[in-house]
Amino acid sequence: MRAGELLAMPEEDLRARTSIKWSRVPASVIAADIAELDFRVAEPILDAVRRAVRYSDFGYPDYSSGTPARLAEVFARRAERRFGWLPDAGRVETCSTIMQALSCAILAYSSPGDRIVTHAPTYRPIVEAIEALGRTCVMIPVRNLGDVSELDSASGRLATTPIRMIVLCNPHNPTGHVFDRRTLQVIGEFACREGAVVFSDEIYHDLVYENSGFASAAAVDGLRQRSLVFTAASKGFGTPGLRCAVGYFGSPGVHDIFGRLPWHLRGGASLLGVNATIAAWESCDDWLDALRDQLAANLAAAAGRLSGLPGVRFGLPRATYFLWLDVRDSAAGGNPAHFLRTRARVALQPGDSFGSDFTRFARLNFATPPGRLAAILDRLAAALAGE
Repeated sequence: MRAGELLAMPEEDLRARTSIKWSRVPASVIAADIAELDFRVAEPILDAVRRAVRYSDFGYPDYSSGTPARLAEVFARRAERRFGWLPDAGRVETCSTIMQALSCAILAYSSPGDRIVTHAPTYRPIVEAIEALGRTCVMIPVRNLGDVSELDSASGRLATTPIRMIVLCNPHNPTGHVFDRRTLQVIGEFACREGAVVFSDEIYHDLVYENSGFASAAAVDGLRQRSLVFTAASKGFGTPGLRCAVGYFGSPGVHDIFGRLPWHLRGGASLLGVNATIAAWESCDDWLDALRDQLAANLAAAAGRLSGLPGVRFGLPRATYFLWLDVRDSAAGGNPAHFLRTRARVALQPGDSFGSDFTRFARLNFATPPGRLAAILDRLAAALAGE
């Protein structure tokens, strides 16, 4: 396997995995729900794992000057090379997952009873973290904004409790929306006026399509100074189980507040995850480009096959490997994921995983080889057409 070669995983190998996507579906059902790739991990990442196995290198990371420091430098160089902005490596932190980082941020920058703004639909653990920690979740629609008044209206400007955080998922899961630069500027203006901090989850930043207009929150003046940006190699390179997330703090003040939390609450990236992330970001650009080419082809195939089906609507994502399907007027009924699992024998992510208002939606993961995608689309089309 060459470093830049994208290899499909045979279904028997996928079903031999113990990770969640394929391990819990019966043999008659194709998994297209959980955010895992159906492709073999890039060879440089596998080499990093093999090296760890060879030397039983499963100890603690050296946070004084070891691989986490190197990862911070790799992250900074890569942000400049691929995204056109240069972070200060001294304000880079690692966590085990972005949801851990978000939970820590909620504790660090807000108090019980405060309001926290995020978009709907949204990844359910975001709302669960906000509510479990005693904050109030304020939901706003997923759309671009022209000025602060639009955000005032959406977030309930006249409420008496303060807004202390805005949680941004960009690129957005599940819709694949990429917020334009003007919207990021508006969010920055709003956050500055409210005295709020912006937590930007950019885990899908490597999976943007051409001309998407993606910009990191940390690359936008006025927003950067009030933001912390977390991302990972996990979605783009298929390594979520290795547990390594990387965060950048846009100002020393924002960084200092986060750093007051106990390290064992906010740290914990695994040595294996750190080394795998370094390998991904240093040596796997060709592999990533091949993946994005395949995803673009898959998106075109999925859109072409599902367009025109009765009662099925969707927007074309500008990033991610998801189609967010609105099937409210289709044959799928009130529980489309159950209907499609039963009738089409395809597992999709239920819409209510992203909010109770989205029970008649479903998310399709199309990050799979073309032959398997064709089977998925044939099954879905037949079921939704009532065949």
